[in-house]
Amino acid sequence: MTVYETTNHNTIYHWASSRGLWPASVAGEPTKIRLGGDPDANLGEELQPIEWWRWFQEFDRRNLQLIYDPSKGWFTLGSRLAPSGS
Repeated sequence: MTVYETTNHNTIYHWASSRGLWPASVAGEPTKIRLGGDPDANLGEELQPIEWWRWFQEFDRRNLQLIYDPSKGWFTLGSRLAPSGS
């Protein structure tokens, strides 16, 4: 599996849109962003669509990155910040 990481809004938008994914947040919790449209992701969460600009605003505010495998469609949102060492 080849995994890529990106914070580029254009790359994320085109990658997600080409797979039928859309910007969303967990219902009632606008700071919990997700990508909706994947039947295997977000199980048990009620998602509500939001605008891409709002999604990217929260994405940047939380210092997130998209981690994905373009050949398999697998993805997750992860932190851009390095883990703190103990």
